[in-house]
Amino acid sequence: MTLVVGYDGSSGSRAAYAAALDLAGRLGEGVHVVFSFESPRLGGELHDLDAAIAERGEAVVGEALKIAEAAGVVVSSDVRMQDPAEGLIAAADEVGASMIVVGSTGERPLKSVLVGATPTRLLHLSARPVLVVRGTA
Repeated sequence: MTLVVGYDGSSGSRAAYAAALDLAGRLGEGVHVVFSFESPRLGGELHDLDAAIAERGEAVVGEALKIAEAAGVVVSSDVRMQDPAEGLIAAADEVGASMIVVGSTGERPLKSVLVGATPTRLLHLSARPVLVVRGTA
């Protein structure tokens, strides 16, 4: 089995990734790192912006792969242009993940509901267990 972890380089995602690597090592599972972003639809040069975000995603995922290599955990990766919660669920479906792991910086519940934070959305949408790991604010 595999753990899917959302990773964008933030403190919350780094904490989630560390937890996922530790858990995967203990369970003998692999890790599938996902950087998923929704294309902003606010203006003219969207193609260039999408390409820049995808390039950033590839760089961030590359950093994650180096960390996993040092930890001795088997890791695969994916950069998706898709709503983050939906992208993580789709990736979990594709790899047959046993769990989705994401980070959080501890947003207030009302803000999380109004803004639509990824951890909150995953808890409502995912049929798989979701582990939310608290990062530093």
